[in-house]
Amino acid sequence: MKKFLFALFIFFSSILAFQISAAEVPVVAYEKGFYTSLSNHAARWLKSQDIQAKTYELKDLSTALAKSKVAFLVGFDSPKDEELATLRKFTSRGGKLVVFYSSSQALADLMGVQVLGFKKASYPGEWSRMDFNTKFPTGLPAKIRQTSTVLQRCRPIKGKGRVIATWCDRKGKSSGEAAWIATSKGYWMSHVLLADGDETLKARLLASICGSIDPALWNAKKANEKAARKYAETKAYAQAQSPKSGEIRAVWDHTGCGLYPGNWPKTIKVLKEAKITDLFVNVAGAGFAHYPSNILPRSKIYEDEGDQLKACLKAAEGSGIRVHAWILCFNTTRSTPERLEKFSKLGWRLKTADGKLTDYLDPSNQAVQDLILKAIDEIQDKYKVSGIHLDFVRWYEKSKKPKNAALAISKFVATARRHVKRPCWLTTAVLGKYPTCIASVGQDWESWLDLNIVDYVVPMDYTENMTKFEEFIHQHSIRKSHARRTIAGIGVTANESRLEAKAVIDQIKLTRKYSLAGVSLFDLDQFLETDILPFLKMGIW
Repeated sequence: MKKFLFALFIFFSSILAFQISAAEVPVVAYEKGFYTSLSNHAARWLKSQDIQAKTYELKDLSTALAKSKVAFLVGFDSPKDEELATLRKFTSRGGKLVVFYSSSQALADLMGVQVLGFKKASYPGEWSRMDFNTKFPTGLPAKIRQTSTVLQRCRPIKGKGRVIATWCDRKGKSSGEAAWIATSKGYWMSHVLLADGDETLKARLLASICGSIDPALWNAKKANEKAARKYAETKAYAQAQSPKSGEIRAVWDHTGCGLYPGNWPKTIKVLKEAKITDLFVNVAGAGFAHYPSNILPRSKIYEDEGDQLKACLKAAEGSGIRVHAWILCFNTTRSTPERLEKFSKLGWRLKTADGKLTDYLDPSNQAVQDLILKAIDEIQDKYKVSGIHLDFVRWYEKSKKPKNAALAISKFVATARRHVKRPCWLTTAVLGKYPTCIASVGQDWESWLDLNIVDYVVPMDYTENMTKFEEFIHQHSIRKSHARRTIAGIGVTANESRLEAKAVIDQIKLTRKYSLAGVSLFDLDQFLETDILPFLKMGIW
């Protein structure tokens, strides 16, 4: 009975009259950078549910809230008095706030929440799923997967709200930590929504919240009907396709941990059922190694989760899936601050034309090259991988480059070829815009094919524009010998593109039209698992 009365309280308090246009839902990022990126994802998810949304900067807070009934706040850690005054004015006229990851008790007081402090996960996967304990708001998902490693712990102030979702670990055990709190002023999340999978459900969550505040924004019944129609149409289109034998069907695993960290057999099972032939698993780079390396610094993932390459290979035995060790060559991704400082002292980091340090390493530096080559040797000595996949084998576009920039990259790839032992493949992820990538980043990858120093190139042809995608594919296929050794990279969930199943199918069909070797999908996440692969295996694969 209490839950029912609370739902009524939230509902009626949300729709009490104040005549304001609700044409747009603002998503306000407290700081530029990471919070802006998260805000853009939230706005994109809302738009996918036919809710008009726009990302705003903090300086535009008053403008953003002026004509809205609901507003999303991302990373409001230390709002100033004038910002809090703007938010109080907004809620006093009936506006509702959705707050992500704030340690501000002043903002929490406004929302009816008590902040309990910052906390790191005490073991891997402690907070891997949000379990909702209510059916209100209408249309709310029951569970949403997301691995969060930090929280701003919180609880509702007595009589002002209640916990509607808690965090669970990988085994489904509740941590008791609040994930979401609902109050009369809106909603509060103890972390942020990450673009790491379950994107359809995250969009549904945000839409259901908007619908609970203003039914004119979103209606669960209509959304369900639309989703059912869309699924039926996509299924019919998928089933009308035909498979092609002999083509490469690859995926990139950017995390290096699979779909289910700690459970590689489950990931391999999903990939095998989806008829995947090749897996590029991100296990090493100049700044990290997800295995017990004696060359590269061992990552926190290795320390917490164990040897990812060993676990992946063991799970893939007998599956027919070829596992390629994906190495980030001249980029410092996943480096610790101490590692970056070491690179700086060694003089390895590239600088821009105006002298600023970048996160890239100098590809022409022999010591840098030797580090990567030793890692290639180490991986092959320790593991029976099917291939070595080189990424970031390029200059930083904005860095100061020598006149022979492309030659330095080509010589390194040729040397890497001598280190990769047959029958192990050497493949490279490259920029798709050829030949402009020669001048911009030093990747003359068509010459690599001509010289037979790589087995396959994998151009990252990430775009939602089908005309542009076909232009890329056409360029790759001008020479048949190149087409046969080109695997087109499709950006399913890349920064440059977000594709639904029909678009992925259409891009695969274009690669067949131009007789390419196959495709590689970026990235292995829950969206790929639930919204793309099931349709691909219905027909085209």
